[in-house]
Amino acid sequence: MPPELINYLLIALMIVVSTTQSILTRFYSTSYPGRAELSAPVFTIVSGFTLAFVTFCLGLFRFEATAPTFYLGIANALVLVLYNTSMLRASATGPYSITIVFMIAGGIIIPSAVSFCFGDTEGYWVKIIAIVAVLVSVYLISRKAGESYTDKKKFFLSCIGLALGNGIYGSILDVHQRLTTPADMVSSPEREEILILTYAGAALISALILLAREKKEFLGAMKQSKTSLVFLLTASVIITAAVNLVVYTLGMVDTTILFTFDNSCVFLLSVLFSCLVFKEKLTRTNVIGCISLCASLIVMSLSPVIASFFENLFA
Repeated sequence: MPPELINYLLIALMIVVSTTQSILTRFYSTSYPGRAELSAPVFTIVSGFTLAFVTFCLGLFRFEATAPTFYLGIANALVLVLYNTSMLRASATGPYSITIVFMIAGGIIIPSAVSFCFGDTEGYWVKIIAIVAVLVSVYLISRKAGESYTDKKKFFLSCIGLALGNGIYGSILDVHQRLTTPADMVSSPEREEILILTYAGAALISALILLAREKKEFLGAMKQSKTSLVFLLTASVIITAAVNLVVYTLGMVDTTILFTFDNSCVFLLSVLFSCLVFKEKLTRTNVIGCISLCASLIVMSLSPVIASFFENLFA
């Protein structure tokens, strides 16, 4: 099987797993028995420790982090907490359509810029056009009538934090991959260590924050119904598979293409799932956004070929 086909199959598998995790997380949030604003930190705590434990087992109980892995892992734990906190605040203070655009923009643009700095410049101008088209499409898909702000200043500050959190998170994983992968390997031998530090660290920080804010309600916040517990544990296992797939695939696929497809396709499939299961209706604008997003992703996947064609045409 050609390596390019294997890479795209890995991306497809990663998207399916990540979409499943996104859907399960939504089911968990709606079934969580406590106050709605506590569901996110509780999810971070449980899923973070679950991911760290399962990854530790998958690594055959080995933990040998070098200095770069340790520092990048701790930094990424803080970034993950920033992302989760910003998402919660942005969702509570402003339109979903703008929130999701900031999240996806950060998740694509920042890792792409870092990749460019490392010399990954093939077809860059086509990728820039495709990224802009993707972000416009995401806005069109998520746009709903009657959206409003409750606190505009807090909302945009939260959106900036969300974009930075999503983008820096992916960038740190990419930089770690580049710094710690030997020339004769396609993936870092310390990929388990970076994930354990990132997610166990984020879970610990979230637990300390929740404990400080909800001293008397901490144990109550962690309490689950049977339904929410099933969704919580299942989503935690699925996110473990999704994140491990991302880190493994990083060494084999163009970073810009990987994060563009990961962020965009998970969002698109989640929207389509909501239409089928939750009977959410798409407006004409939303449908146009779906079509243009698919077209943008095709352009992104063919960016090296398109760039080469025009370079040869004007040579």
